Amino acid sequence: MKADKQAPELTAAERALQQRLEHYAEPARPVTWQELSARQTARSGTTPRPRRWPLWLTPLAAAAAVAWFWVVQPQQLLPVPVSDTPMLLASNYSLDAIDRQLQQAYIQGADEAKINALWQRREQLATQEI
Repeated sequence: MKADKQAPELTAAERALQQRLEHYAEPARPVTWQELSARQTARSGTTPRPRRWPLWLTPLAAAAAVAWFWVVQPQQLLPVPVSDTPMLLASNYSLDAIDRQLQQAYIQGADEAKINALWQRREQLATQEI
């Protein structure tokens, strides 16, 4: 190997990438906030203005807060209304399951013995319900 080997010539894209990486690299010494604000001022040409709160939003925010306390929160504190309708009994669920099995048996073209057995089971459940 030769000791005085030269670095290969960089293409334009590689040079641009190298410059960009050098620009993003951390500085050798820490930068103070005064230097950063001076750089920003030099870039923009004016001093940065503090961001102001849009004052026209204040009445809207106040109205939203009042609506929240007077309308939404009292509704959350109201008791849950009790329904007078009874729940379905567990046997009704069994009848539903048998009805679905019967429908599937008819759709899949099951034999008569299986369909008759399902009908008999349904009749047994229906008589138990009464």
